Order: sequence, then structure tokens, then C-alpha cells
Amino acid sequence: MADVDYIEHEGVVTEVSPQHIKVQIVNESACASCHAQGSCTAADLQDKIIDVYQTLNDVTIGQKVMLLGKKSLAPKAVLLAYVYPIALILATLISVYYLTNNELLAGGLSMLVLVPYYGIIYLMKDKLKRTFSFTIKHQIN
Repeated sequence: MADVDYIEHEGVVTEVSPQHIKVQIVNESACASCHAQGSCTAADLQDKIIDVYQTLNDVTIGQKVMLLGKKSLAPKAVLLAYVYPIALILATLISVYYLTNNELLAGGLSMLVLVPYYGIIYLMKDKLKRTFSFTIKHQIN
């Protein structure tokens, strides 16, 4: 288990409950650490709250921690968020237009096919949350 296979983020614990721990991280774009960020409008810093489904007894609110996430999950996330929906849209658009020769119907149904797709994603949200999750590597002093 090399650290190369993981994404690391430093964060601060904001909430501790029996089910999960909420950690606030600062998400920096590449230009946020640039020396010219003061004169550039592209600098981007965002605070994000990450749910960690891990039970640790020695974590307290306000404590700095190091989060770990698997890099191998990134392709799965891209497939679910972008590739599958686009493939569904294109497959529906092409097949409905081929069968009916009606552009309006093909366009409408190709957009409508996303409703059941995202409905299924919504129903699987608890499983997806646990699959695409971070763990706490260690506490930072």
C-alpha cells in the first residue's frame, strides 16, 4: 500500500458522531499556490466538508488530520458522472431517431433517459458514499 496510490488532504475535524466524522478541507486549484495569485483573478480556494465513515475514539473537534482517498476510485467516479450519462444520451438519441426519424422525439427522450439514471444513482447514494470515501490516516499536531 504505497502512498502513491492515494490522494492526501489536510483538514480540520468539524463534527464527530458515531456514524461518521466531518472534516473541513481547503480545496486549492493549481494556481492558488502560485506566487502571482494576488494579481490574478484565477486563484481559487474553496472550503469543502468531507464525510469520513470511520470510527475513531481519539478524534476531537478542531483537531487537524490527514485524509486519504484512493486514486483508483477516480475512473469509477468519472464513468458514473460523465461517461455513462453521455453514452445513454447518445444511444437513445441515435436509436430513437433511427427508428422514428423524429428529431424532437429523439432529443426529448435522450434527455428524459437521464431521469431514471439519476434516480438509480440517488437510490444508491448510501453505497456510493461509502465507496467514494476518505479515511483518516493520522492526526497532525
